[in-house]
Amino acid sequence: MRRLLGAALIAAGLSAATAPAAFGHAAFAGGSPPPGERVETPPQRIELRFTEPLRDELSEFTLVDADGSRIAATAAIRGQRVLLTPIQPLERGAYLVRWRTVSTEDAHPLEGSFGFGVGVAPAAGADALEQSPLAGEGWARALTRGLLYAALLLFTGALLCRAILGRDWPVDPSGGYSPQNAPVTEPSPAPEPGGVATLAPPRAPAAPATAQAHTPPDAVVSDAGLVTVALAAIAAVLDAADAAGGLSVEGLRAYLVTDTPGLARVALVALAALALVLARRAPKPAALAALAALGCIVASGHANSAEIRGLAIAADWTHITAGAIWLGGAATILAVWGTGLTQPGARAAMKRFGRIALPAFVAVALAGTVNAIVELSSVADLWDTAYGRVLTAKVLLVAAAATAAYSHAYGGRPVLGALRLEVGLGAGIVLAAGLLVAFPLPPRQLEAATGQVAAIPACDPCPLPAAAPDELSVAGQAGAHVVAAWLRREGGTLSGTIRTLDFRGRPGAGAIDVPGGSARPCGRGCATFRTTPAPAVLRVNVRDRARTYAATLPAAWRPGAVAEARRLLERAQRTMRALKSVRQHEAVTSGPGTRAVTRYKLQAPDRMSFVTGRGVQTVQIDRTQWVRTPGNPWRRSEIPGGIPFRTRSWFRWTPYAPSVQLLSKRKGTAELALADPATPVWIRLTVDTRTGRVPRERLTARARFIEGRFHAFDEPIRIDPPRGAIDGE
Repeated sequence: MRRLLGAALIAAGLSAATAPAAFGHAAFAGGSPPPGERVETPPQRIELRFTEPLRDELSEFTLVDADGSRIAATAAIRGQRVLLTPIQPLERGAYLVRWRTVSTEDAHPLEGSFGFGVGVAPAAGADALEQSPLAGEGWARALTRGLLYAALLLFTGALLCRAILGRDWPVDPSGGYSPQNAPVTEPSPAPEPGGVATLAPPRAPAAPATAQAHTPPDAVVSDAGLVTVALAAIAAVLDAADAAGGLSVEGLRAYLVTDTPGLARVALVALAALALVLARRAPKPAALAALAALGCIVASGHANSAEIRGLAIAADWTHITAGAIWLGGAATILAVWGTGLTQPGARAAMKRFGRIALPAFVAVALAGTVNAIVELSSVADLWDTAYGRVLTAKVLLVAAAATAAYSHAYGGRPVLGALRLEVGLGAGIVLAAGLLVAFPLPPRQLEAATGQVAAIPACDPCPLPAAAPDELSVAGQAGAHVVAAWLRREGGTLSGTIRTLDFRGRPGAGAIDVPGGSARPCGRGCATFRTTPAPAVLRVNVRDRARTYAATLPAAWRPGAVAEARRLLERAQRTMRALKSVRQHEAVTSGPGTRAVTRYKLQAPDRMSFVTGRGVQTVQIDRTQWVRTPGNPWRRSEIPGGIPFRTRSWFRWTPYAPSVQLLSKRKGTAELALADPATPVWIRLTVDTRTGRVPRERLTARARFIEGRFHAFDEPIRIDPPRGAIDGE
């Protein structure tokens, strides 16, 4: 049992240790200019996109230059996006956007920054985005919340168990602690004159007591209630101070009394105090107040922002209520009886508790499964995301606690040691729950929120729509133009909308024509079309000055295979990131007459070399790069931006996949279409369904049309620093 406890706590610790690195990027969905990018034209406004609506009165957005001087700018919050408009045009240089804000849906504080450059490279760390919730004083807030959950589970568990099992639980009047069976000492009759007064032997109780409870049950409940009320108040104040950037009356008001999550924190304090007042005189009303207090935890958490809100709230409430009965009840028995668990009174209390402990555990498991389905977008999230790894650790701790409970209930293990182990594992479960709450969003909610953000116009002045679930969004090249289409199939008819973008990302000026179908203009660089019968490949003609260019787009897909397509994509990304080595041949063009070829070698975990068609050679290892142009020596410098190179980061497709469709699947290969209109970028991947590898990638973006081929998977490659390099750019 010690080994079991140790393994479970180590798993929880490892998951907790990896969690903070994945907190970043969880609620910040992107920006324009893109974080860490260089732009040549000063942006008239800077856009930040988040996964949830934001609180205006608790938000602060600032723009600073490379020297840290603040740039005058106005900020306007429009739901999930923020528009930061500089008062004066930005000059050439590096800039940093900092933000501190709060979600309206679950009151999570968000803090972070990103940078960009106007005509120059961004400063180092410009894409460091969102700050971990555990940074700074975050650990204090997480610890306070973990202690609050532990006290709340003990308090509410004791009240709920006593409401169900009887006011006297967890003692038994026939053999445990009670005022009636406590020994009574009486004085002897008055002594004779000159005699010595003595005490008579203790009078036997009405019912012989074979054991004494360690602590009166009412004292355990009162102490747990007082601690719960105090910690709930402290946690609410700490959350408000963090959200408002300091402790103030106005900050407390704005955070705690203006929306549901804040009011839920206040209600938690009030309901816990009410349950404490009623605990001795009215156990059942006290239990109802405790049940409502658990509901406040749900209302201020992730369930309040889930896509299926009603199901998420019901499952979460059931989960923590059943957990309070199971773990809180076990902790109450241990607190009341101490080392006397082998005595008849304790055994009687545990036997009564067993009638509700097993159903409570079953409810914990079932509701937890529903929660996982609501929170995770795929099973792979359990090991691919930090949230999933913490959730996995929590599941392992629950399983270990259940094993400990079984060992003393049915396996003949010593009761005291097994119950202590069960309660200790319960503390680990509470810690894992506290870490999960610190995440801004679970994976599925993050994915859904990011998909909603993708529908927000990010291309100014050409808003591009997000693809509907039954639509295919694809793009191709027509001269120097991007030709993007949003396609729908109805029976034998193919219809949809076509947009063209020039190399700046602005709407194309040329006419759009669909041979064999009818096309009608819907604005500059826009046309709607319809064609019957529906072709497998759509041809689009675009007029550019005196020439006409044609783009061919795939027009056949499997509308009902979105989940399969996303699984294939996630598997492909995992597989490519796990490679020890790979080679890539890449061809890039921005239009007729332009073509650049580059050959790459990648060696995990942090080495890459490439040579361009013009003979320029580059080697990158971690934070250092070496560059040699034809006829010149190698020059060593830091990688621009100071961002270390990692082979894993080379394969990043899921962030650009709000829309994923399965184009085809045959003979061991599948072709996927990815679309992110917010960037905008369209990608087509060929995936080997037997190995998960990606032999071919085609990417379409403004001014960039890229075709890449990957080969020599895991074949031996050695990349070393060049000898004789000199320092310099």
